[in-house]
Amino acid sequence: MITADALTDSARLDGATIAFTTLRDLRAQALRPAALPTTTPAAPVARPPLLIARPSHADSQVRTDTRSWIAALAGRHQAPAPGEEALLHAVETSALSRPPVADTARAIDADLAEVYVRLARRWLELARGSEDPRYLNAALKLLGACLVAPLPATELAADTLARALEALDTLTVHPPRPLMRPLADAAARTTEPAATLEPRIAVLAGADSRGLPQFLAAARTLPITGVVLHEAGRRAEPAGSAYASAWYPPSRSTRARLAPAPSTVAHRRVEHRDWAAVAAYLTEWRTDLLVLIGMDVVPAPVLTVPTLGTINAHNGALPGYRGMDAVAWAVLAGDPVVCSVHHVTADVDAGNILAAREVSADTPDLRQDVKGTQLDLLTQVCRHVAATGALPTGQPQTGTPRRYYRMHPALRHRLDTSTHPTGAAS
Repeated sequence: MITADALTDSARLDGATIAFTTLRDLRAQALRPAALPTTTPAAPVARPPLLIARPSHADSQVRTDTRSWIAALAGRHQAPAPGEEALLHAVETSALSRPPVADTARAIDADLAEVYVRLARRWLELARGSEDPRYLNAALKLLGACLVAPLPATELAADTLARALEALDTLTVHPPRPLMRPLADAAARTTEPAATLEPRIAVLAGADSRGLPQFLAAARTLPITGVVLHEAGRRAEPAGSAYASAWYPPSRSTRARLAPAPSTVAHRRVEHRDWAAVAAYLTEWRTDLLVLIGMDVVPAPVLTVPTLGTINAHNGALPGYRGMDAVAWAVLAGDPVVCSVHHVTADVDAGNILAAREVSADTPDLRQDVKGTQLDLLTQVCRHVAATGALPTGQPQTGTPRRYYRMHPALRHRLDTSTHPTGAAS
């Protein structure tokens, strides 16, 4: 829908096409926002077909079922329908929003694009009715992929794009709410007797993790037996993509960052998702506690090796801010930024909270303060384990779980202009 010579680098990478200039270009082709064409459901569809999120699996029946499901929800925009949360997850974790979006767009034909635009419009209305910005985020990603695809423009696309721009223009970035009462750190909750044998601690980290050297420097007096470096896979976001790093406001700090001293701990490098090799190293080191740094989901065969368990730091309040870009979503909602360390289980970000601390969003360097807090909490929990031979007493997560995903560049820009009108995201 956008000519190849008009595609910017950010459009090709991230589908960052949601702009008033795009709407102007569509209207120059004599297109105007129009009422959504109605469709009559061919048959009742109780739940959305999840395969619609995969262009290569979205056959004619899947497309028909998706149209019928959307049509049956007309006027119901106050809450997600049964199965809609699963469809949101399917779209957000599919190639539709994975850079470079231009590659995925080639697989979207005109008929499938029409289905995606209908779904985007449904989610724009749901985001407004339910006040859940995750659906606006997914709608922007669907529109981005469709607008990049070399397809003829439609009045439906022009109308849906106009609604997306209106949603962005009227989106409220809430002022920060007061910080909650701090949760006690792990060191303050030590009640177990001292350990008779010193536990053995290992680290599993992304090979390019910038937090690993800082953690090893802070934990230099702890019994760290080894580090496994996990190589990034082919799906790692390319350089220049907004999705390559989480959103943070630009730093206003002038303080110098000291480089940590080199670590003498043994390092072992493994290929992407070579979990058997990871488990073998951890077994060789007789690991009691495993610390994750800069890692994605780790499977059960690895998690079952450490005798005491595995811990991970998260930069969002759990369970309300599970998933990606938790700081950005919290700032958008005006909620406190909370860092925590939790016991890793088979369910992502769902284990007991072992330590937590709040970070003021009004800080000269929010990125560095969040990272420093996470590493400090990890170190505290490790010290507790080294002193007692057991994990701190965990607190079960309470509240409504909600999973977030990488924030679309248009929403990031909205945060930038609202929180720092003269700055740009770092």
